[in-house]
Amino acid sequence: MIFQTFASSFVLARGLATSALSDPIKASDPQTVLSYFQDIGAPATLTEDSVGDPMIELQYYGTTFAIFFYGCSDNTNCNSIQFYAGYTAENEISPEALNTWNADQRYGRVYQDADGRKKLEYDIYTGNAGVDSGDFDEMFDIWTELVESFEAELS
Repeated sequence: MIFQTFASSFVLARGLATSALSDPIKASDPQTVLSYFQDIGAPATLTEDSVGDPMIELQYYGTTFAIFFYGCSDNTNCNSIQFYAGYTAENEISPEALNTWNADQRYGRVYQDADGRKKLEYDIYTGNAGVDSGDFDEMFDIWTELVESFEAELS
């Protein structure tokens, strides 16, 4: 599976990111989040979402996801981010399996919209001070585990 390659490569790359970034990673400074992913070799682009808040589009080893910024004031000074991955209606999972997966998770959640698309989310509060790159490595590792776990449930 493509994501397994992603997760394995991430373990190797995260040590590089820790040494490359000495400044905190802050939702209030989207460039620090973007730089983290660029430093680990992930093609990432800083854009805006539909309401003008920052958003990062990220592709890494065949896995595509977005990072949304929340708690923003006039599209700046955000205090949190959300990792997001969407799956098509063709990626099937029963409602019971989806509920069981959610019940077994501490950090992530997934839901299905009216069109059958699944949406996986994981929120991180960075506050004003931000988080150091070592802690962010751990948070991103949690995200990769969530994606790998959920994708294993999909048929």
